[in-house]
Amino acid sequence: MNMKKLSLIFVLFFLGYSASAQFPVDSLLRLCVNAPDKKKTELYLELSFHLKNDSAKSNAYSKMAYQLAVKNNQIPLQAKALYYLGESFFNSTDYQWAIPQYQKALSIFTTIKDTINMVDCYKAIGLCYYNMDQGDKAIQQFIEGMKLCENDTRNTAKLLSNIAMTHNRMRNISDAISNYRKALSLNASINNSTGMAINYNGLGEIYKTLNRQDSALINYIKAKNLNKTTEFQAIILSNMAGIYINYADSMNKAVDCLKQSWAMFSQLGLSQYEAEFKQGIGVILFKQGKYKPAIDAFEQSIELNDKFNRGYKIKTTCHNLLSKAYERTGDYVTALKHLKLFIQYSDSLAQKEKYEQIATLEKQYETEKNENEIARLQTEQELTLIQLRKNKQLKQLTMATVLLLLLLVFFVYMKYLDKIKSNQLLKEKNQLIEQSEQELRTLNASKNKFFSIIAHDLKNPLHSILGYSSLLSEKYHLFTENERRKFAGDIHYSTNNLFRLLQNLLEWSKAQTGRLNFSPAVVEYQRILDNSLSVLQSLADQKNIEIKAENDPELEIFADPIMIETVLRNLINNAIKFTPEGGQIGVSAKSENGVILVSVIDTGIGIPEEDTKNLFRIDSKVKRKGTNNEDGSGLGLILCHEFVDKHFGKIWVESTPGKGSAFTFSIPGKAIA
Repeated sequence: MNMKKLSLIFVLFFLGYSASAQFPVDSLLRLCVNAPDKKKTELYLELSFHLKNDSAKSNAYSKMAYQLAVKNNQIPLQAKALYYLGESFFNSTDYQWAIPQYQKALSIFTTIKDTINMVDCYKAIGLCYYNMDQGDKAIQQFIEGMKLCENDTRNTAKLLSNIAMTHNRMRNISDAISNYRKALSLNASINNSTGMAINYNGLGEIYKTLNRQDSALINYIKAKNLNKTTEFQAIILSNMAGIYINYADSMNKAVDCLKQSWAMFSQLGLSQYEAEFKQGIGVILFKQGKYKPAIDAFEQSIELNDKFNRGYKIKTTCHNLLSKAYERTGDYVTALKHLKLFIQYSDSLAQKEKYEQIATLEKQYETEKNENEIARLQTEQELTLIQLRKNKQLKQLTMATVLLLLLLVFFVYMKYLDKIKSNQLLKEKNQLIEQSEQELRTLNASKNKFFSIIAHDLKNPLHSILGYSSLLSEKYHLFTENERRKFAGDIHYSTNNLFRLLQNLLEWSKAQTGRLNFSPAVVEYQRILDNSLSVLQSLADQKNIEIKAENDPELEIFADPIMIETVLRNLINNAIKFTPEGGQIGVSAKSENGVILVSVIDTGIGIPEEDTKNLFRIDSKVKRKGTNNEDGSGLGLILCHEFVDKHFGKIWVESTPGKGSAFTFSIPGKAIA
């Protein structure tokens, strides 16, 4: 279970808790006893509102209020009763039943020109369509509501937030961001910190889905600083935990945020949901590679789930993760045991959902029956309506029986298919375990082969240094001054090559072991380029190669300066190595749609087409001598690929043998808040 799911669960908890405060229901019921009909209508509406967490009771009081309002010609209260009736269906997720009630209420509010309640109706209908995954219809309702809110900044901001939320679900990301920012601007203009916090949180959720973790974290922090209520703080902390979990060096922060969030939810009386919290901790420990503590957390989650009778969803997820954790520890027997439990509970969960579908049909049937009963009691032709009702019930019962039989056949068939699927899944899991062992053996072989290449490339410059230094040490007096200088120059050149190889090897090693810090920031591109050229200019001068740089001197990038300097240094060094004397190298940088494109272009010997596909691969055998017989390990380009990938960028090469090569990579421009 990932942290995103955990934060969404916490949001649902918060909404449920906020709506569950105690209200003076008993007092209202006592007032109803002797109240006249007109007053009783208002009391029934208050009861419907305060009992909105009990959908059945709220529904009943809304209907009673509507009947009295019709009887006493209380038109505004008729509309209000219909609206509350829609709310009762909405709160029980019966959105297809809620929409007609809201539409009837809207019709009455339109007739009496009650603009405020018209906006609420459009908003409610839009949310129904949103929950039914009919995004276009939802947005249309929100827009209709906005047409009535020209001078109501707060409601306009709310509707814009709803539009943004809907676009996000429809994966219209740019529209979602645009509408959240419009809502944010309106909320800021009226100092509505609560609305601003919701907008920043929404932006954070979008950036998290885009895997732009830094931008998501910035928005979550802004939201956290704007709304200090316990409920909202708990939600934001859980969202922040979902960001920190993506960074190996921030796992402890993820745990701290999660613990603080859970402490707040516990204060709110939500201790029965500790199973989700334990599951979240288990996910973090699993990602840290702490499989035994993760196993303990998942087993505690299952125990708490059973204690509070929370159903199959949590148990299903935990058994799936336990299977993977035991697999990582080498306990394949226990891994297989939990895999079987995962499949078993997956089947149970699917069966439960089928029963819930049947229950929904029965509930709809019961609702229609109750409505028919009310209609029968209100008519003067009672005997005739009783017969009609019996005929209708018989027809409905026959249809329901046929439908249930069809559903039963369907469910049996689906169960059969599920069993086949489960057996196939078990077979695939066993194959995956065998495949994982094979991949591990292949990976070790690849690394051994790689380090054997490195050992060879280290030995050549060392032999050169030892050879020349031995000659100078033992036969110094036999050589002329020019020969000694040549030897010293060759020693310096070999030492330089050895230093660059060791530097690349060290940085690659850090990247592979997770010890290389990735610290992106807004920096000047020119400073990074100057640092790279200052190291390599002497090499270019030795081959009489001209290096030209073309870029805006004020160009800024959002990157880790050390990594990008390493990328530039390796690409320029490669260009020098494979460019003959008197050649040219161009280094350019330009901004396109918020992305910086950096190119290193040379007039060198070029690269064969079959080699360009393998330049950035660790298992590649592509190794060539430079134009002056310079050695190359291929490690520099592998390092470039890894560092550019860290920035969510791309690197590629275009080359024509005999004419030269162009290496290009992309990195972000300024960070987007």
